[in-house]
Amino acid sequence: MTPEEHLRILGPELLAEIHRRVDLAPPPSPELIDELRTILAPAMRRTRARRATAHHSEIRSAA
Repeated sequence: MTPEEHLRILGPELLAEIHRRVDLAPPPSPELIDELRTILAPAMRRTRARRATAHHSEIRSAA
C-alpha cells in the first residue's frame, strides 16, 4: 500500500497517532533483525526480480 493510500484510508489523525506510537517503540535487537532478514529475504528477491523484469520490458517497448 502506498503512503497516499494509507492516508486516504486511515485519515491524517490516525496515521499521526500510529507514527507517534512507532516512534516510542525501542529499536529492534540485532537478533530480531537477523531473524526478520531470513523471513523477508525471499520476498525481497521476488520484488527485485519483478522490478527488473518490468524495467526491461519498459526499455524494450520504448526502443
